[in-house]
This record gives sequence, structure tokens and C-alpha cells, in this order.
Amino acid sequence: MRRQDPIGPEFYVPLGAAEKISDAAFYLAAALSIIVLLVEKASQPKLYGAVQATFAVAVVGFFVSGIVIRTYFATRAHSSRFADFVSNAFSVPLVPSPSEGYYNTPAGDPFIRMGASVLENTLFTKSILARMLRFERARICVYVLAWLWAAVYRATDLELLAVAAQVLFSEQLLSRWVRMEWLRARVERLYDDLFALIQSSSDARSKEFRARVIEALIRYETSKAQAALSLSSRLFNKLNPELSARWQSVCTQLGIAPATDPAA
Repeated sequence: MRRQDPIGPEFYVPLGAAEKISDAAFYLAAALSIIVLLVEKASQPKLYGAVQATFAVAVVGFFVSGIVIRTYFATRAHSSRFADFVSNAFSVPLVPSPSEGYYNTPAGDPFIRMGASVLENTLFTKSILARMLRFERARICVYVLAWLWAAVYRATDLELLAVAAQVLFSEQLLSRWVRMEWLRARVERLYDDLFALIQSSSDARSKEFRARVIEALIRYETSKAQAALSLSSRLFNKLNPELSARWQSVCTQLGIAPATDPAA
């Protein structure tokens, strides 16, 4: 079967590029906030002024990029993916170029397809987050230990320690790790709940089954929106063959036939 995902290149690639620019602005501002403490204003006024000006520009750039990402790039990417998701579930083209072969969902009742798509999404999301968290946990441990050492070491300048604390407890570091852990836990629980629902339901046309599928979809989408995280496209491409094979196994367990062959 043909595989095509126009949503990714059109919307998620620009989102990823914008996030990289925002990260660069954050780390530049963090580095300059420390450097500005080390430059003597009296003996090096020009250098001090240049560092201060660059620091101000980096802070403004980080602030503006964060707003643009949340209100434009992330919003349009997630909205387009959700519209593509509904298009696949109900076989109704809600986007100009719907994806083909992106969702390995069964044919038949649209609510079965929707439930299977959410289950597949949660499988991929929790697996990719688990792999992303390996790096995040190691990075946070290094930063926290370094900051604690500096806090205990009496010779550490208090201004430098305060700046380091602002960087550590910023949205890009500690907050991002907490949100990532929270989203992984939410998605793992949703995966288990949805797996049990599909496995135990004898009538997919019942009102209860359809209501629970819609509720699962809302839980998944609101959890992603609250976490405000983007999954690593590099890890997605790397893990895709393995996760697609696992999805085939899940479909066999649940008695649903995926619409695509992972070897295709």
C-alpha cells in the first residue's frame, strides 16, 4: 500500500525548525546571563555593553519564538494532524491532501477505526517518550547535581547560583522533563484503558463503546495539548519498523486486521 504523509513535511518540519531556533535562543540567553556576571563593567565597558545588548536580544527572541510556536506553528500542525486523523477514521477528506498509509487501522466501522487509531497513536507516543526520557533524565541529573554542588560549595558566587537556578528551573529544562514524565504516564494509562475496552467490547456499535472511544480521543488530544511537547521525528523514524511490528501483534491479540502491511 502506498505511504504518504503530507502533514509532516508541510506542518511539523517548520514546527521542528522553529523549536530549534527557540532552543538556540534559550541556551544563548542562558550562557550570556552567566557571561555578563563575569565581565567587569568598569574595566571593559564596551564588552559589557555588547554582552548586555546581545543578552537582551536573545531573551526577546526566545520570548517571541515561544509565543509564535504556541499560537501558530504548533496550533496549525496539531489541528492539521487531528483533521487528518478524523479523515482517516470516517473516510471523509477534511484536509486537502489526506495521508495514506500513515495509520495502520482496520476497515469497517468508523468508531472501530477511531479507537484503533488512538490505540496505535498511544503505542507510538508512549514508546517514543520512553526513549526520549532516557536523555532527559540523564541531562536533568547532571544539571541538578551540578547546581547542588555549586549551592553547597561556599565559594560559589550567589549571583551566579541564582542565574543557574533560573536556567535549571526554566520551562526548557526541569519543567520540560516533568511534562514529559506526566505525558508518558497519561498515555500509558490511556493505552491500557483503550486496549481493555476494545478487547472486552462485544458490540462496537453500542453507544457505550462509541462514547468511550470519543472520550479516549479527547483524553489523548487534551493531554498532548497540556504537555505542549513535540515528539522526536528522528526517534519516530528509527523506531517505526519496530513499533509497526508491535502494532501488528496488538492487532492480532485484539482480533482486528490492520489496513497496511508493515513490509509494504
